[in-house]
Amino acid sequence: MISAPKGSRGLLLIVAGPTGTGKTTLSERLVAHHPEIERIVTCTTRPPRGTERNGVDYFFLENPDFDAALAKGEFLEWAQVHAWRYGTRKGAVFDRLIHDTDLVLNVDVQGVKAYRKAFAEHPAMRDRLVTVFIMPPDLQTLHDRLVGRGQDTPEQIQRRLNTALYEIEQWADFDYCIVTGSKDQDYGRLEAIWTAEKCRVSRISAPILAQAKTGTCRLV
Repeated sequence: MISAPKGSRGLLLIVAGPTGTGKTTLSERLVAHHPEIERIVTCTTRPPRGTERNGVDYFFLENPDFDAALAKGEFLEWAQVHAWRYGTRKGAVFDRLIHDTDLVLNVDVQGVKAYRKAFAEHPAMRDRLVTVFIMPPDLQTLHDRLVGRGQDTPEQIQRRLNTALYEIEQWADFDYCIVTGSKDQDYGRLEAIWTAEKCRVSRISAPILAQAKTGTCRLV
């Protein structure tokens, strides 16, 4: 298992890309392999699918509850995705980053724009955001994956493909881009990105660096 330097400041790794590129699976695998990384559980108005559990996969909210949270300014970002709304509460992000907890989150491209804006406006958080775009090798592969999931009607699949075209156009705005290959290849690249970002000098606290210079501690 790859280790990152101890004593570095917490970061938020956002994994985004079209539906069917495996971004949720990648995020879950990163959390499973690294106990120091926590997954952000977002809110949605859509009903649970299959074995999804409230508070684990999503916080499933009724529309009136979502509206109430919006009115109170609880969301760092929210978006309408197809027929449903999704949002992330501020406390689920900033409160944990302040305590140097590493976080991973998968959202749509629209949500990433909101995160960039929110972090740019928060002085203590400006260097804590890392964005990764998961790129399908081609639309046919993406179409086949969506069909293989068996979760959508042909009309829904076409709508998702249309959305994917828009999202793919935004890839250059991200810090990193992973063109999907095998599951292991994709995961290895994502883990390498996280490790490299944790090694940034700007994220390693000054006291830890001072101890390292005197030989009283080890970074890894």
